[in-house]
Amino acid sequence: MERVRSWIRGFDSLAGGGIPSPSFMLLVGNPGTGKSTFSIQFLLNGAKFANETGVYASFLEREETFVRNMTQSYGFDFKSPMQAGKLHYLEFSPLSPIVISDVFAEIAKVVLENGAKRLVIDSLNALLSDLPAAEHRRMLEIIVNRLIKGAGCTVFGIVEQGIGKQEIGLGIEEFVADGLIIFESYVEGFEVKRRGVIRKLRGTEHSSRYQSILLTPKEGIGFLQMVE
Repeated sequence: MERVRSWIRGFDSLAGGGIPSPSFMLLVGNPGTGKSTFSIQFLLNGAKFANETGVYASFLEREETFVRNMTQSYGFDFKSPMQAGKLHYLEFSPLSPIVISDVFAEIAKVVLENGAKRLVIDSLNALLSDLPAAEHRRMLEIIVNRLIKGAGCTVFGIVEQGIGKQEIGLGIEEFVADGLIIFESYVEGFEVKRRGVIRKLRGTEHSSRYQSILLTPKEGIGFLQMVE
């Protein structure tokens, strides 16, 4: 089985050596749990260690703000992969249902023209929230058929989940996706902590244990098995 490695500390071993390629993955979590950090490291590491092109499609932050925050927090190098054409950041404003198909077309165009093998959509909530429920599956299947099956691209769709809520996204994403990773925040004593678990990963054995999520300056995100 071909796998896509993240080179994120502690993660690839949880997924049996890496994510089966190509796949449509959902990364679901509470605010501040490290979803964007994980996703950009997935792209940056792909460019650095595998010479793979990545695309970050954002519906939430401008490129300047995103790059500045990630650089200040973790010291990530955006300049080298962007100048080499190995990292593309796409900005999209809040959308109306009329133009969503145009957005999908633009994302697909950039992925296909640059031979990108890694794509992050941040977030699916922002992209799909104004669509009628019947359209959700159709739009997600466009991602699967055009970008994953057609281009061999591994896609991470970020889904924001409110603290204390159990539902995932808009109610259909988890059934279309090949994999589901959950990031959570919780309170222990007087401290807010983070943890993550792989709930679903088609086609391979994987860990089903919660792992502590660590966000470390100059390193980024990492995973450490929790002690029971």
